[in-house]
Amino acid sequence: MKATLIFDSVNNLLFSKWDDSFLQRMKSLNEQSSDGNITDSYNVAQLLSPIITSQRIMAAQFGNTYSSMQCKDDTVIVFDEFLDHVFMIITKDDIDDAQRELLDCKTLVQHICGQNIDLLHSPVYQGWLSVLLESRTKGDSIPGASGVIGESGATASALNALKSISKEIKCASYQHYHLILFVGDKMLALYSSRGSEDLMPPDLILLSFQCIAAQEHWRNANRSDTNTASNSWLPWLSEENSAIVNLCAGGAVVPCAPHSLHIAEVAPRIVFLVLVDMEMRDIGIAAHMSSQILSNLERLLLQRNLEMLPNTLDNLEAAVKKTTDALRKNKSNGNLCARLTSRMLELRKSCTTTTPLTPETTATAMRTALDALLDHLKPDIPSLKMDQPLKDLTNTLAPYIEFLRVKAMRYFSMGSSETDASSLTLHKYLSEFPGLVHFVYVDRTTGRFLAPDMADCAHMLNPHTVRAIVSRALSSFREGYGGAAWRRGALHACALQWWERRGVPVRPARPPHPAAARALPPPGDLRAAFYRQLVDLAFPTDSQGVSIKELICIHLGLVPAATAVQQARRLAHSVHELAGYKPTLAADLL
Repeated sequence: MKATLIFDSVNNLLFSKWDDSFLQRMKSLNEQSSDGNITDSYNVAQLLSPIITSQRIMAAQFGNTYSSMQCKDDTVIVFDEFLDHVFMIITKDDIDDAQRELLDCKTLVQHICGQNIDLLHSPVYQGWLSVLLESRTKGDSIPGASGVIGESGATASALNALKSISKEIKCASYQHYHLILFVGDKMLALYSSRGSEDLMPPDLILLSFQCIAAQEHWRNANRSDTNTASNSWLPWLSEENSAIVNLCAGGAVVPCAPHSLHIAEVAPRIVFLVLVDMEMRDIGIAAHMSSQILSNLERLLLQRNLEMLPNTLDNLEAAVKKTTDALRKNKSNGNLCARLTSRMLELRKSCTTTTPLTPETTATAMRTALDALLDHLKPDIPSLKMDQPLKDLTNTLAPYIEFLRVKAMRYFSMGSSETDASSLTLHKYLSEFPGLVHFVYVDRTTGRFLAPDMADCAHMLNPHTVRAIVSRALSSFREGYGGAAWRRGALHACALQWWERRGVPVRPARPPHPAAARALPPPGDLRAAFYRQLVDLAFPTDSQGVSIKELICIHLGLVPAATAVQQARRLAHSVHELAGYKPTLAADLL
């Protein structure tokens, strides 16, 4: 049973995605309806309204928010609130998995809607969010990390091709853009124009979801209609398969930098993306900060917490000033700047002196002014002429198409009878680590992972088992453990986590207390909130250059636990050398 729900500020159901078992459960609770028809969103909202109201009252009036609850039948309900909207997941999964999925849902909403969550009133945005949520569990990626294809010939040719066609793509007055090639859900090549802001790890994972959704749609369209041409229209994008998306920006890694996304199919499972920076990053960051502080101020007014009010007003005024400065620098609407400034003056006056207007009224007026600013953060999509660049790209990659199709399905083998370079390089894993079935190596700072092809152990493992073992490892890390070992049926699993500074293992200056680690968000979400906060806890004074690495090994159950742990430590050093110190050898493994 699973349902993903988003409620607006007045508890109306804004977005819903549920399965049949959830509907059956709701029908059993809907005693007032004689026909048991619960498919109507209004009825579902009415049944869940008491829970939502309770959560809002506890958070807003008492400051005692709770993030989850567990029912007697093992049903788990998790909450999160963002800009007066409540995000909820109802499921029977593990609570950490549910909270991780809820955080990812919130990030996906910000990715496609920015801070204007009311865009989900549109069926187009509802369908867009739905396909991205489905794509989250498809492909080879593990929670919070994605793969990269690195093969010297194909990668170099792809990069040269992107550089060549960049001269043909005209981005109107916008000077900063990124050209990316994805194979499956793994990135092949990235070319950025001079002066462009670097894409962050969450951005690449979010874009991989877009690619998975597009590939699924094109594959289904081709099956249903053999005459369907490639690059057919994606229903959740414009007719040119383009849209405005928000990429991460700022220290909080929040999706609030508007970019124009253009997506096209080069060949089956090979996708070409163009990202045009709309040059509104500063406005997005400042608007996000202003909205968050205003939400805190509105909560303080509900709680009548007058002690915190002066500092919050000062912070809001500083954020609004940054917003207006960014608007003026962007040569945007001058009336909007004046409106924000005047609303801020009214808000401060009503909160500090006696005026006919109440603080709640002026806070609502400020919220309306910020909503107008959020509309400004949804610019028009620039039109790109993609036909000729796409033809040139297809011709350049023609010799590598078949190779890349195979690479989309296989990273590398554990050492079979094949004679390709990856098998020869990794043959030692079968000879030097007897009993090793599968492993996953993750660099949490870059959001990249390395894992053998699942086909090598298909008779012993399936993707569900691997996901369950990875989830168990993440739960152990959240408990504050640096290593864990356990048995799962006929398998033995071992997980390790360690710190590095610029490639050299390092000990934390202050090892995080287990209670502090448990208080953090669940590890493995798109924005890596757990790992960023964990680094700050472990290195409070100097976290520059510190990264977190993880290794999860799966052995046959006949291997003694001590041997499995010893092999895991040796494997950590071996994979670390391939992934970090010998990039020419590791390139074909990724």
